[in-house]
Amino acid sequence: MFAPGDREFADSAVGYRVSFGSPELIALTTALSRLVSASDGVAEAVTRHDRLALVKSNEQADALVDEVNRLAATLTDDDRAMLAEFGVPALCERLAAGARRNAHLIEQAWAVDAALMRLLLGLGKIGADGTVGGYAVAPGPTYVDRGA
Repeated sequence: MFAPGDREFADSAVGYRVSFGSPELIALTTALSRLVSASDGVAEAVTRHDRLALVKSNEQADALVDEVNRLAATLTDDDRAMLAEFGVPALCERLAAGARRNAHLIEQAWAVDAALMRLLLGLGKIGADGTVGGYAVAPGPTYVDRGA
């Protein structure tokens, strides 16, 4: 990879990369990455119907949002100019996609819960003809009005 005499260049390049960006910018990138992971944890918890994991992921995400807001307020103009180089816009896009995904999963979970409640409540009803009702009430007779 490097010729025997190129060792000095490699050492100086590594030192330059470490000093690239402020500690706040590096901390912001790390916090955003952890927030993406927390968002993925919310999706997994909703999918598995794991309430405790959902609460834990939401608490973690709330703390990370506070940290991201605090770190974003401390960025300098030079740091803001380097946001793209650190992948912050890509992380924000992943967060937006994760938020849409989580909203969709939560909406589906609510719909399933509502359907289950309708099913359970409908089982105890007795119809007009004396039969036990099921998930939905049987529709009345249908016919076609041929004079229309």
